Amino acid sequence: MRSLTTLLSFALGCASNVIVARAQSPTTPGPEVKKLAVMVGKFTVEDEVKAGAMGPNSPATKFSGTDDCRWTAGGFAVICEAALYRPGRKYTEASFVYYDPTSKTYLYHAVDSSGGVENKTGTVSGDVWTWLGESNFGGKMYHTRYIMKFVSADSYEYTDESGESESSMKVFVSGKETRVTATKPAKSQSKQ
Repeated sequence: MRSLTTLLSFALGCASNVIVARAQSPTTPGPEVKKLAVMVGKFTVEDEVKAGAMGPNSPATKFSGTDDCRWTAGGFAVICEAALYRPGRKYTEASFVYYDPTSKTYLYHAVDSSGGVENKTGTVSGDVWTWLGESNFGGKMYHTRYIMKFVSADSYEYTDESGESESSMKVFVSGKETRVTATKPAKSQSKQ
Protein backbone atom coordinates (compact mmCIF):
# COMPACT_ATOMS: atom_id res chain seq x y z
CA MET A 1 0.00 0.00 0.00
CA ARG A 2 2.88 2.35 0.82
CA SER A 3 4.36 1.86 -2.67
CA LEU A 4 1.00 2.77 -4.24
CA THR A 5 0.89 5.99 -2.17
CA THR A 6 4.48 6.80 -3.15
CA LEU A 7 3.73 6.18 -6.84
CA LEU A 8 0.60 8.34 -6.70
CA SER A 9 2.53 11.17 -4.98
CA PHE A 10 5.26 10.97 -7.63
CA ALA A 11 2.72 11.08 -10.49
CA LEU A 12 0.89 14.07 -8.99
CA GLY A 13 4.19 15.87 -8.41
CA CYS A 14 5.22 15.37 -12.05
CA ALA A 15 1.83 16.55 -13.32
CA SER A 16 1.95 19.70 -11.18
CA ASN A 17 5.49 20.50 -12.41
CA VAL A 18 4.29 20.31 -16.02
CA ILE A 19 1.32 22.57 -15.29
CA VAL A 20 3.51 25.15 -13.51
CA ALA A 21 6.13 25.06 -16.30
CA ARG A 22 3.47 25.63 -18.97
CA ALA A 23 1.91 28.49 -17.03
CA GLN A 24 5.29 30.21 -16.66
CA SER A 25 6.54 29.86 -20.23
CA PRO A 26 4.84 31.83 -23.01
CA THR A 27 3.40 29.68 -25.75
CA THR A 28 3.73 30.87 -29.31
CA PRO A 29 2.54 29.19 -32.49
CA GLY A 30 5.18 27.10 -34.24
CA PRO A 31 5.99 27.07 -37.97
CA GLU A 32 3.31 24.45 -38.73
CA VAL A 33 0.60 26.66 -37.21
CA LYS A 34 1.94 29.74 -39.00
CA LYS A 35 1.40 27.99 -42.36
CA LEU A 36 -2.34 28.49 -41.76
CA ALA A 37 -1.80 32.22 -42.45
CA VAL A 38 -2.42 31.57 -46.17
CA MET A 39 -6.06 30.88 -45.26
CA VAL A 40 -6.60 34.03 -43.19
CA GLY A 41 -8.47 37.02 -44.61
CA LYS A 42 -11.64 37.89 -46.47
CA PHE A 43 -11.97 36.07 -49.77
CA THR A 44 -14.33 36.26 -52.72
CA VAL A 45 -15.52 32.84 -53.87
CA GLU A 46 -16.45 31.70 -57.37
CA ASP A 47 -17.35 28.05 -57.79
CA GLU A 48 -19.30 25.66 -59.91
CA VAL A 49 -21.21 22.57 -58.87
CA LYS A 50 -20.73 20.06 -61.68
CA ALA A 51 -23.62 18.76 -63.78
CA GLY A 52 -25.15 15.65 -62.18
CA ALA A 53 -23.63 16.37 -58.74
CA MET A 54 -26.98 17.23 -57.16
CA GLY A 55 -28.82 14.28 -58.67
CA PRO A 56 -29.38 12.68 -62.07
CA ASN A 57 -29.66 15.25 -64.86
CA SER A 58 -29.02 18.20 -62.52
CA PRO A 59 -27.39 21.09 -64.41
CA ALA A 60 -24.06 22.72 -63.56
CA THR A 61 -24.66 25.57 -61.12
CA LYS A 62 -22.46 28.58 -60.40
CA PHE A 63 -22.18 30.06 -56.92
CA SER A 64 -20.43 33.22 -55.74
CA GLY A 65 -19.94 34.67 -52.30
CA THR A 66 -17.47 35.33 -49.52
CA ASP A 67 -15.31 33.40 -47.09
CA ASP A 68 -14.19 35.30 -43.99
CA CYS A 69 -11.36 33.55 -42.09
CA ARG A 70 -9.69 34.88 -38.97
CA TRP A 71 -7.26 33.75 -36.30
CA THR A 72 -8.69 32.45 -33.03
CA ALA A 73 -7.43 30.68 -29.89
CA GLY A 74 -4.46 33.04 -29.51
CA GLY A 75 -3.27 32.43 -33.07
CA PHE A 76 -3.38 28.62 -32.89
CA ALA A 77 -6.44 28.08 -35.10
CA VAL A 78 -8.44 29.64 -37.92
CA ILE A 79 -12.22 29.97 -37.92
CA CYS A 80 -14.08 30.69 -41.17
CA GLU A 81 -17.60 31.69 -42.12
CA ALA A 82 -18.60 31.30 -45.76
CA ALA A 83 -21.75 32.52 -47.51
CA LEU A 84 -22.42 31.44 -51.11
CA TYR A 85 -25.29 32.51 -53.35
CA ARG A 86 -26.94 31.46 -56.55
CA PRO A 87 -30.31 32.73 -57.78
CA GLY A 88 -32.92 31.70 -55.23
CA ARG A 89 -30.53 29.92 -52.85
CA LYS A 90 -28.08 30.78 -50.06
CA TYR A 91 -25.57 28.33 -48.59
CA THR A 92 -23.54 29.01 -45.43
CA GLU A 93 -20.77 27.11 -43.67
CA ALA A 94 -18.73 27.55 -40.49
CA SER A 95 -15.37 25.79 -40.23
CA PHE A 96 -12.50 25.43 -37.78
CA VAL A 97 -8.92 24.56 -38.86
CA TYR A 98 -5.87 23.87 -36.70
CA TYR A 99 -2.61 21.94 -36.50
CA ASP A 100 -2.52 18.86 -34.29
CA PRO A 101 1.05 18.34 -33.01
CA THR A 102 0.25 14.79 -31.85
CA SER A 103 -0.75 13.46 -35.28
CA LYS A 104 1.41 16.05 -37.10
CA THR A 105 -1.50 16.86 -39.42
CA TYR A 106 -3.97 19.68 -39.92
CA LEU A 107 -7.58 19.11 -38.85
CA TYR A 108 -10.72 20.62 -40.36
CA HIS A 109 -14.23 20.51 -38.91
CA ALA A 110 -17.27 22.15 -40.52
CA VAL A 111 -21.04 22.32 -40.46
CA ASP A 112 -23.20 23.86 -43.18
CA SER A 113 -26.70 25.25 -43.60
CA SER A 114 -27.98 21.96 -45.05
CA GLY A 115 -27.01 20.16 -41.85
CA GLY A 116 -23.96 18.57 -43.47
CA VAL A 117 -20.96 17.87 -41.22
CA GLU A 118 -17.38 17.38 -42.42
CA ASN A 119 -14.21 16.20 -40.70
CA LYS A 120 -10.94 16.14 -42.65
CA THR A 121 -7.25 15.62 -42.09
CA GLY A 122 -4.88 17.80 -44.08
CA THR A 123 -1.31 17.79 -45.28
CA VAL A 124 0.64 20.46 -47.13
CA SER A 125 3.33 20.07 -49.78
CA GLY A 126 4.60 23.32 -51.22
CA ASP A 127 1.60 25.30 -52.48
CA VAL A 128 -0.81 22.34 -52.38
CA TRP A 129 -2.98 21.44 -49.40
CA THR A 130 -4.75 18.06 -49.52
CA TRP A 131 -7.65 17.33 -47.17
CA LEU A 132 -9.05 13.78 -46.81
CA GLY A 133 -12.02 12.83 -44.72
CA GLU A 134 -15.68 12.08 -44.44
CA SER A 135 -18.83 14.10 -44.86
CA ASN A 136 -22.30 13.34 -43.59
CA PHE A 137 -24.81 14.72 -46.07
CA GLY A 138 -28.51 13.89 -45.93
CA GLY A 139 -27.86 11.16 -43.38
CA LYS A 140 -25.38 9.40 -45.66
CA MET A 141 -21.60 9.14 -45.16
CA TYR A 142 -19.30 10.08 -48.05
CA HIS A 143 -15.53 9.94 -48.50
CA THR A 144 -14.09 13.32 -49.49
CA ARG A 145 -10.94 14.86 -50.91
CA TYR A 146 -10.47 18.63 -51.09
CA ILE A 147 -7.39 20.00 -52.85
CA MET A 148 -6.31 23.64 -52.59
CA LYS A 149 -3.58 24.89 -54.94
CA PHE A 150 -2.28 28.37 -54.22
CA VAL A 151 -1.72 30.12 -57.55
CA SER A 152 -0.58 33.39 -55.93
CA ALA A 153 -0.07 34.81 -52.44
CA ASP A 154 -3.72 35.87 -52.40
CA SER A 155 -5.63 33.19 -54.32
CA TYR A 156 -6.10 29.47 -54.63
CA GLU A 157 -8.00 27.13 -56.90
CA TYR A 158 -9.76 24.11 -55.48
CA THR A 159 -11.52 20.89 -56.33
CA ASP A 160 -13.85 19.02 -54.00
CA GLU A 161 -14.39 15.31 -54.59
CA SER A 162 -16.89 12.99 -52.95
CA GLY A 163 -18.06 9.40 -53.25
CA GLU A 164 -19.59 6.53 -51.32
CA SER A 165 -16.18 4.81 -51.43
CA GLU A 166 -12.67 6.14 -51.94
CA SER A 167 -12.55 4.59 -55.41
CA SER A 168 -15.85 6.19 -56.46
CA MET A 169 -14.94 9.80 -55.63
CA LYS A 170 -15.60 12.36 -58.37
CA VAL A 171 -15.13 16.12 -58.54
CA PHE A 172 -18.46 17.70 -57.74
CA VAL A 173 -17.30 21.30 -57.13
CA SER A 174 -14.38 23.36 -58.40
CA GLY A 175 -13.59 27.01 -57.99
CA LYS A 176 -11.33 29.81 -56.88
CA GLU A 177 -10.98 31.99 -53.78
CA THR A 178 -9.26 35.38 -53.94
CA ARG A 179 -8.21 37.34 -50.86
CA VAL A 180 -9.54 40.90 -50.86
CA THR A 181 -8.56 41.79 -47.26
CA ALA A 182 -5.83 40.38 -45.05
CA THR A 183 -6.29 39.78 -41.32
CA LYS A 184 -3.34 40.07 -38.96
CA PRO A 185 -2.44 37.12 -36.74
CA ALA A 186 -3.78 37.13 -33.19
CA LYS A 187 -1.07 37.68 -30.61
CA SER A 188 -0.48 34.88 -28.18
CA GLN A 189 -1.59 35.76 -24.67
CA SER A 190 0.55 34.42 -21.85
CA LYS A 191 -0.10 34.80 -18.15
CA GLN A 192 2.91 35.64 -16.05
